[in-house]
Amino acid sequence: MASKGAKIALTYVITILITLLVIGGIGYMLLQEIMAPEEEKAPDIHLEQMVTIDDYVPSAEDSKTTLIIFDSEKRMSGCCFMLVRMIADERQITVMPLPSDTYANVGGTEDTIYEFYRLGATAEAVEAVEAATGVEIDYYLKLNNESFGVAVDVFGGVDFRIPYNLEYSNPDTGEETIFREGETYLDSRDMRKVITYPLYTSGEEYRAKMVGVAVSDLLNRNVSAGFSNYVDDYFSTIINSTVETNFTAYDYEEQSDVIKYIAENDMNVCQLLTVTGAYDENSRFVLDSNFLKSLPERFGINNDSSDELVSE
Repeated sequence: MASKGAKIALTYVITILITLLVIGGIGYMLLQEIMAPEEEKAPDIHLEQMVTIDDYVPSAEDSKTTLIIFDSEKRMSGCCFMLVRMIADERQITVMPLPSDTYANVGGTEDTIYEFYRLGATAEAVEAVEAATGVEIDYYLKLNNESFGVAVDVFGGVDFRIPYNLEYSNPDTGEETIFREGETYLDSRDMRKVITYPLYTSGEEYRAKMVGVAVSDLLNRNVSAGFSNYVDDYFSTIINSTVETNFTAYDYEEQSDVIKYIAENDMNVCQLLTVTGAYDENSRFVLDSNFLKSLPERFGINNDSSDELVSE
């Protein structure tokens, strides 16, 4: 009995000690709170203050223009020229293909943009396109067959409507081009054949439209939700292929947020701008003057901005 009573007494003692410790601890904390200076009290933290929101929005100054040259073969119809305008504040990409026989006057020399390119390489092509359109080019990107294939395969190909039967036997490469009229899927190899097809009945002007339709459909088909998550990898893949460009890693660091912002557009990210004009007596396609006047607005270029318009 004595042993049982001792156990009960010990239990009461332990319980009392624990209770005193808990009450004492709480009392100490309350006393510290009361006596602490007001400025030393930790501020209240609300849950909404901890939520980070990506509110990045680019400005019009972030918009850039790139000339893309696809040099597939050493013939006029084997080359494609296209201006690509990233209109940052409108979350839009505008692509404007140019017929290879577009007229340009560079320093008093008159010729087609293809001939300027053929004789003077990429630098001359940039000058010719600037002279023909009045738009300053920030970057250029030249693709050959290998790098073109890499770029198209990154996006995944395109569904395309063949306007009529296309048949061509290439005497230089031995390739056969055979497409039947109607809807079909184009991988990079097929797309290359379609946009460099030399026998379109309406000539270079029509071929340029085919280039624009294929590229704009390619972008709109494949740039959708989640695409921006892979932009860094896609850029690395394309830029490390056989491309010629003045677009550096530093430029990409500056422009990557803009590219991702545009890529997250819920609507079609790309719009096609088709040029208008007429052929002169030398069979050169001269861009329409009214079209050229409308180009700054269509490209989202501020008319007061001297760094985006080439002075005539």
